[in-house]
Amino acid sequence: MDDPENTVSLKDFITSLSLSSLPRILQITSGVYLQSSVYDISGSECCLSTGDLVKVIGRELQSVSLVNIKTGKSHTLPKNFQGVFEVNVYNCMYSTLEMLHAELSSGDDMFPYWFTSMSDFTVGNHVIRQQLPIHFVSFDRRTNCAECQFYKDLQSHSITIPLSTQGQFYECENKESYTLEQVLLSPALLKRAFKCRTIGPGAYRICPVYEIKTVMNMRKGLVMIPSSLEVDVIDITENCGKITFIEPLSLEEVCQHERKFPVVAEILDMEESNHLMKNDSYPVLHKGKKIIIHKKMISRKVLAKACKGKTFRFFFIHTQYQGMFRQKPREFSTVYELWTKMAEGTQLTVVVTQDSESSDDNFSALCIGDHLRTLHQTKTIFSSQSGPQEVDVLVCSKESAEDDDDDEPEQIMLPLYMEGHFVEEIKDNKKYNINRILEKNKLPCEVKVVAKDPSLPNDPLTSFHTLSLEEVVDEPVLLVSSLDNVSEYFELPIKYLNISVVLQDDSVPSTSSLFTSSKLEELMEWFYYSLRNYLPTQQLPPPRPPKREVKTKEDQPCNKPVKPISTVHLDLKNTPDTRVKSPVPHRKSSLEESKTAGEKCKLLRGNEYIPMPRRNTVKQKGSDSDHDYEELDKKHEESIKNCD
Repeated sequence: MDDPENTVSLKDFITSLSLSSLPRILQITSGVYLQSSVYDISGSECCLSTGDLVKVIGRELQSVSLVNIKTGKSHTLPKNFQGVFEVNVYNCMYSTLEMLHAELSSGDDMFPYWFTSMSDFTVGNHVIRQQLPIHFVSFDRRTNCAECQFYKDLQSHSITIPLSTQGQFYECENKESYTLEQVLLSPALLKRAFKCRTIGPGAYRICPVYEIKTVMNMRKGLVMIPSSLEVDVIDITENCGKITFIEPLSLEEVCQHERKFPVVAEILDMEESNHLMKNDSYPVLHKGKKIIIHKKMISRKVLAKACKGKTFRFFFIHTQYQGMFRQKPREFSTVYELWTKMAEGTQLTVVVTQDSESSDDNFSALCIGDHLRTLHQTKTIFSSQSGPQEVDVLVCSKESAEDDDDDEPEQIMLPLYMEGHFVEEIKDNKKYNINRILEKNKLPCEVKVVAKDPSLPNDPLTSFHTLSLEEVVDEPVLLVSSLDNVSEYFELPIKYLNISVVLQDDSVPSTSSLFTSSKLEELMEWFYYSLRNYLPTQQLPPPRPPKREVKTKEDQPCNKPVKPISTVHLDLKNTPDTRVKSPVPHRKSSLEESKTAGEKCKLLRGNEYIPMPRRNTVKQKGSDSDHDYEELDKKHEESIKNCD
């Protein structure tokens, strides 16, 4: 047995453990029988007996307790606790700087702290006066010296102090504050007591509880042990010699052994994958299952979304999918969306399906049935009440249903912020497989599955009226098959599946040509949106319309249409008039004139409400419409006189 002076409790060892030093091999010096079923291994209970060897390969934080040093009472802290902690300084005095540093550090881990000496001490030819605060910044193990700083006459001075220096050293008050995460990551800080204003007065010790991932030299499989278990251990990593442990590997770590492929591997541990995606091959994978890892490859698949009713469903469509697609016309709700497709290199021809016009009178209105063909994007300047404004516009050729066959298409400018309803014109009704669709179209695009994959017993894609192909995803996978069914291959995504395996020396059966049976996977909603975070960002929203000046009571209303005063790079060839044609304004009615007067009256009376007469749009039988307008005008004149 090793020196008993090096024996520590499992709790203290794991708390002070630096993750960069893993793996570590421990020997049990005081064992305990584990009775909880969580320690079952292949149906057998595991017990830690004195002398057993355990290899620590990882840890995961389970909970954090805060213990009051004076009363011994503890309570649990949330892992996302937002309060900060200040170190509660020791009141002990040490005869050498080395003794002080050993108390405030943990192995190679330390945090900067302040100290001083009750008596003068000498460093080389310099005498450091008593009670001078000194900042311990770092420690050089090669020279066994500390790099320190102190302030004298408001000037900072650096000094190197050997740890063997003698004096009457003690720790000074430290005003530095630390978050819970910082404390948990520092073994040196975890040794200390803290004050926390968020919690209240008193000194507290932070006690984390970890779940330790281990392997044992006499067992096959992973053992999860709580760090709170009352077991004493000793670290024998440096003196263990040739002790054989199984080597659990994640899928990423398996890729580092690519030179061994194909290789047989046994699954030691596997998390459920149902929360990620539905795949018919994954249910055959379980603890103890043997698989053959054939090779690492890049899998190309298409991220797709479909909607039925109010429910969205999400899929990975692999390039091996054998169903047939037909492109569907896309719908657009703004001119900006038309421009984005044109910027990608797609020249669109769309049909207007709803009458629409710009929010101002400077651009052409669109009618149902108009055919638009995108040409190019440019800028135009038009005058407004607030002065000339520059607007991004999309130049299109327009053909109306009322145009004759001999008429040349009219070229118009549409502001990018203009809203409307546009449907793409598609003349290609051919069927294509997934690879051909990707060649012919830029994603995203909308398609319909018109012929299902004959190799799939239930192909859900045929049930959707529209399928949106959003993004091509290339990701690394391992091509594997079950040892008892070598001919059926499937893919294991390296990034998403949490599987631990151990490589075996079993012989690999001969295989034919390698191909994957993975063709279609349905994704869970949260997994789909987590994928979107790593994919290229979505398009920016369309630009806002130009700002309009707010009218005041001194402003005079202007009902005349405003025409552009200049254009920039229009490229309108063979067009005699390069100005934008404005919609023909309607005749100004007497009702509109009276409305202006009514607004003036309303301004004069502040917040007082004056009901505005409404125009009667229903023509009475036997009445003359002009006479009706005259009656309304008289009523308005009377109301205006009353306001004055």
